[in-house]
Amino acid sequence: MNPETPGLWARVLVRALVVAAAAVMALGFLGPGASVLVAALTVLTFVLLWLRVRNRRPSPTAPRTPRPPEPRRPRDGD
Repeated sequence: MNPETPGLWARVLVRALVVAAAAVMALGFLGPGASVLVAALTVLTFVLLWLRVRNRRPSPTAPRTPRPPEPRRPRDGD
């Protein structure tokens, strides 16, 4: 992640807000131990999703540009 990427800080702040909200909700419903667990699992989810996007490479067999759909041909019996 480049610190100068547009919108990076907004995404980080929104994800931190989501983690805090999940922890507060778990604290209210389940207690302090579960709150820490929910917050940790939420952070782990964001990290794993970031790693998945970061390590994604284009397939060597996949075409680089999508082809347009084939035109429909009239049926012989019509």
